[in-house]
Amino acid sequence: MNLIKHSLIVLTALSFFIFIRCGSNIEAEGDNAYAKGNYNQALTYYLKVKKTQPQNARIDEKIALTYMQRGYKFYKLRNNLDAFQLNYEKSLEFIPGDSLSANFRKEYSKLLYRLAMAYHGAKPLNEIQKEKYFNLTFDFLEKALQYDSTNTEADAKLSEIRTANFQKYFERGKDFYKRALKDPRNTNLFLSAEAYLLQAVRLDPLNREALKLLKKVRQKTISILEIRNDLPLALAVGGRKYKSGNLVLSITIFNNTIDPFTVDPNRFHLIDKQGNRYGVNFDLTAEYSKGLTEPQTIGVKSDHDWVLVFTIPNTIPVEKLAYETENGVVISKYFP
Repeated sequence: MNLIKHSLIVLTALSFFIFIRCGSNIEAEGDNAYAKGNYNQALTYYLKVKKTQPQNARIDEKIALTYMQRGYKFYKLRNNLDAFQLNYEKSLEFIPGDSLSANFRKEYSKLLYRLAMAYHGAKPLNEIQKEKYFNLTFDFLEKALQYDSTNTEADAKLSEIRTANFQKYFERGKDFYKRALKDPRNTNLFLSAEAYLLQAVRLDPLNREALKLLKKVRQKTISILEIRNDLPLALAVGGRKYKSGNLVLSITIFNNTIDPFTVDPNRFHLIDKQGNRYGVNFDLTAEYSKGLTEPQTIGVKSDHDWVLVFTIPNTIPVEKLAYETENGVVISKYFP
């Protein structure tokens, strides 16, 4: 019996050793395929290792980088921007939540810069797509610098874009605002002014003139339903008041979709200038006859008025009210 027991222990230890060696070899094979630019093969190896080491952050980093490299390769070979974007989105599923290695930050930042440049060089089919490509270029350049602030290429291109485009957006915003003041019933003019000025402020966040004008415009747009959206959100005129450390909001939501839409108060958040989020105070909201304390359904092409209460001191500057749908779309209404 002792001999059998000893043999089992040896076999178990040997099997474990072989398993570890095989896992290590699989990762090495993935590294080799990655170095050769065989990204599909590299992913196959890395994902096998991932199954046996689900908490291995370094493997997650390798998978994320491989998806990005694969997307970039498709883009270079076939000018396939969609493939690059889809592989980027896939890479996000594997980026570790924290403790990113310095190497990963640098390499991922370089690939984000390449994705930004892909959008920057793309030929849009219309003005809507042109604006979309511009925003994505800007977004990915900012993300590249968030991962690696020493990425000189991303920094230089972002500065170039800021300088070249700020005045254009600012002047368009001013023009729409002037036209809106002459024709206040045409609410789309105020909304257009806000869109351009918001872009201008994004390009130059410290420009006092742009910030001041954006605040003026938002005093108008906060009560306007933007019907171009699926779920326009607005605050009633005078629909904001502070009461004993709480902000009471009277809101209107319009269902511009083709199906009834259920509004869940748990999906509302008030967001301050620092990015802090505040949920609905249901006890205080329930004190109002129109208080939204449980999910309510809005019919097609219909609107509904509700009251929401948030506990937040009036000394904290509020950025916006946001509602996130079940599929991740965020509808926001910015405060002046």
